[in-house]
Amino acid sequence: MRARRVIVMLALAGLALIGGGSPNGPEQRRVRPGRIAVLHPAGSLGAMVAGFGDLWIDDRTQQRLLRVDGRTGRVEAGIPVDGRVALSVGSGAVWVLQSGDGYGLGLGGPVLRIDPRSNRVRARIPLVTSAGRSRLGFGIQADGGGAWVWGPHEVLRIHPRADSVTARIAVGTAHGQLTGLTTTANEVIAGTADGHILRFDARTGTRIAGIRVPVGTPSPKAIRRHLLLYTSPGVAGAVDLTSGRGRWRRSLGFRTGATIGGNGLVWVHSSAVGEPGDRITALRLASGRVVTSGIVPAFGSTGIAVSGGRVSVATAGGQLLVFMPFAA
Repeated sequence: MRARRVIVMLALAGLALIGGGSPNGPEQRRVRPGRIAVLHPAGSLGAMVAGFGDLWIDDRTQQRLLRVDGRTGRVEAGIPVDGRVALSVGSGAVWVLQSGDGYGLGLGGPVLRIDPRSNRVRARIPLVTSAGRSRLGFGIQADGGGAWVWGPHEVLRIHPRADSVTARIAVGTAHGQLTGLTTTANEVIAGTADGHILRFDARTGTRIAGIRVPVGTPSPKAIRRHLLLYTSPGVAGAVDLTSGRGRWRRSLGFRTGATIGGNGLVWVHSSAVGEPGDRITALRLASGRVVTSGIVPAFGSTGIAVSGGRVSVATAGGQLLVFMPFAA
């Protein structure tokens, strides 16, 4: 299977993208122009993660999980899924939280554990606690010891050897629904609807700390050393977990998603009224300084991933934009 592929030359300072300047123009660094590959692997794309040398993307049109070679655009596999999905990679597997027959934010499962060596589903794990109660999730986060399903008011632990829910962290309703989650080897870190970042001991579930951030619905994305990257509608920012203080915050439109690539760079996709396409911005995690920014020839970005020196952006219109932001 091959995705339709178009290569477009885009001569522009920064990212080799088309369109306007950085939202922080004086800080923009000029980067040698390059190429964007515009691929069309499906009619509509959703969540996307990078892992095991490839991209894993939700094909919403045909309800498949696509494994795509980000370099060639070749669709290596299409694995059937049930409805909209959330994705994560870790513990030697690709983890898929399916929506099933549910609507709205809730994803009813089951969770699929996919072996990347064979592209086969090795386990179907129902979202059922030890007490036999069914649960809904909003997202999934894998780590070295399995996966965590979060939302609306709790976090469920899935052990890869048991292939079942083995623990539960009850967050409660005081801060509203959970809005995002990431983990370290020892902690589970969740965002809440009222603008808090809550930290829990991963082994005991005990709450360690709570940090107030100056935005609503923060969604933790990743941690590097002591810095936590988060997004909120139209905003990307970082919190120093050691001091509990915000390190930086950037307004980038009305919708944002982010991931961390190499060299301490944060890659963000966002949208803004009046711009002729979605914007991709690279920032320094340590400072929030804008390295480069530009507009891609597409709207409706649904995910962003970094793999093999390439940055990929999925869109609701079925486009997959793959580019190398810096000259080799």
